[in-house]
Parts: sequence; structure tokens; C-alpha cells
Amino acid sequence: MFTEEQKKFRTLFRKGAVDIILFLGSVGEARYSEIKSQEYVIGDRSLSRTLKALQKLDLVYREVLPTVPVSTIYSLTDKGKLVVTHLKELRNIL
Repeated sequence: MFTEEQKKFRTLFRKGAVDIILFLGSVGEARYSEIKSQEYVIGDRSLSRTLKALQKLDLVYREVLPTVPVSTIYSLTDKGKLVVTHLKELRNIL
């Protein structure tokens, strides 16, 4: 059985999650289709699950715009921006 901290790390380092966080950190906000079109290979279902898991960790904010058709914008929370800072530091170390 995993501890809560281990579950959070497993979520953060699941396939595509770090890439999504760094992408949103570089662009500020993006639509689902813009995130999907990035170089990392992840299917629709996995992308949706990963975004929901990152929302649950309070790293990603999801805003639904009342347009026709409905638009969904994703951006980083303050906590997500802090994680980006630490990921960049880790990248520099490695």
C-alpha cells in the first residue's frame, strides 16, 4: 500500500504529467487540443486522466468558457508554478 505522499509522486511522475506541467509553465494557459498536440505521446483517455489527477493535486486549474462550442482552458495554479520552478532546478542538476 502506498502512502499519500507516494501517491502524489506517482501522479506527478506518471506518463506525460511533467511534460504537461512544463508546457503550461511556458505558455501560461492552453486548450486541451493545444496540450494534446505537443510532442509527448499520450492518448486522449490518458491525457484526460492525467489532467484530472493534476487538478486533484491542485497543480492545474481548469476553466470552462461558456462559448459555443464549449472551450476548456488549462493553466497552472500557484502551487503548479512552484512545482515548475523545482522541476527546472532538477533539470539543471541532471
